[in-house]
Amino acid sequence: MPLKGSQMQNSEHPNPNQWWFHRRVMAYASLGGLFSILIALFTDSVATDTVPLAQTLAWVFSANLLYYYGGNAVEAVKNK
Repeated sequence: MPLKGSQMQNSEHPNPNQWWFHRRVMAYASLGGLFSILIALFTDSVATDTVPLAQTLAWVFSANLLYYYGGNAVEAVKNK
């Protein structure tokens, strides 16, 4: 029987492998985004007006990476 509503919040994810796969894909996409921004900034292909946008995107992608790798660190410590 599948869990619903508040029952789901107090338990583990029904399919942890799927959950970690989606988090891993999000982290890889964030790395790709950060590298794209970095390359664009170093090659001067970013217009001066769009630098704040590039900075904001870099923060967002970095937060995604912290979310993924922070979760990995918590899982590693929790299992010891």
